[in-house]
Amino acid sequence: MNFYENIVILNPDLDDKTIDDSVERVKNLVIKNGGEVLRSENWGRKKMAYALKKQQKGVYILLLLKAPPPVIAELEKFYKVFDPLLKFIVIKLRKKEIEAALSSLSEADSKKTEPPPS
Repeated sequence: MNFYENIVILNPDLDDKTIDDSVERVKNLVIKNGGEVLRSENWGRKKMAYALKKQQKGVYILLLLKAPPPVIAELEKFYKVFDPLLKFIVIKLRKKEIEAALSSLSEADSKKTEPPPS
């Protein structure tokens, strides 16, 4: 299995529930086809460098995936017909990038489990 980084830009006119549902659909597609979602981050609404589909802003979502190549092909087919989507990119990570991503995951997990300082 390979590691991938997927950045998705969704329509900014969507409400938060619709955005969450859209992200869940993507996650379920990956899991259903034998992949694994290691991390999902909503970066919020940001101004884009240029207009896409007459939109100046977009909702940026980062997904870190572990999946075989056929899953990515399915994901890209799904994105082509997914209406809330403005733009997407899927990047296969190399060894050093994988190590950096996994170390940032473990750091984030350790911050969640540490008790707050008193």
